[in-house]
Formats: sequence, C-alpha cells, structure tokens
Amino acid sequence: MLTLRLYEAQYQADLNYDLDEEQAQFTTLPKHWFDDQSGAMRVVILAGEQAIGFFILDQGQDKFDYTDDPNAVLLRSLSINPAYQGRGYAKAVMAHASLANFCRQHLPMAKSIVFGVNHKNTHAQAVYEAAGYTKLERTYMGIKGLQYVYWASLG
Repeated sequence: MLTLRLYEAQYQADLNYDLDEEQAQFTTLPKHWFDDQSGAMRVVILAGEQAIGFFILDQGQDKFDYTDDPNAVLLRSLSINPAYQGRGYAKAVMAHASLANFCRQHLPMAKSIVFGVNHKNTHAQAVYEAAGYTKLERTYMGIKGLQYVYWASLG
C-alpha cells in the first residue's frame, strides 16, 4: 500500500538515489531538496515503510508560470527510485483521490493542482493522462525546454 508523508531526515538514505540520464533530464532529484528552506512541501512516497519516491508541493510564485489561479499548488520534481519503477507507483500516487486527500489534509486552501511536463517526456504524459489530469492549452518554456501544463481540481 502506498502512502504519502511529509519529508523527515529518516528517509534521506532511501531517497538518495540517482536516475538514468534520460529520466534525470526531466526532474530534480530528491537529494537537491533535502536542505531546501524555500517553504515548499517535501513529500515522501512510501510503499509500506520503504521510501520509494519523492515530490514537491509548492505554493510559491513559480506556480504562476503554469496557472493564474492563486489557489493552485504546483507539483514538481516527482521521481520514483529506479529499483521500484515499472510497478505502477507513479500512476497510483498521482491518482486524483490519493493526492487530493493529501492536499486537503496539508494544504486545505489549495483548490487545484498544476504541473509541467517536458514535451519530450511522453511516458510521463501518458501516466498523468491515465491518472485523470487534463493537459491544458497553456505551455511554459522552462529551463529544460517546453513544458505542457497539466491540471486537476482538488474538489
């Protein structure tokens, strides 16, 4: 069973993984967020008690590159440890109910979730679309190239 928890230092060793070159071009690894002081919410993906993945929920100004909604939360830097990939974990985590419940508990003012997916990352696009996210017409030119914007209501 997958659960989402706020990051704690006890998970650092499990989250100190690397991705292959193809995947690494599309995300920021968890280890780059361990000492983050920006106020972004660091979230750990657990399979049982094993930390297998990580992402950020960010309510800062960067979200306005993806949406005009002040009540949106920006999801960024999602990754799954390569040892646990191919088991449907990313899709399960991104399933609307799972993520929406977590956001309602920790970010009750958030009304929607938004994120960018690199135009070359067709695998991630398929995962998010299968999980029920809407690909908007809006795009964003990010540091790593053109980003398609995905959205879902948290209602």
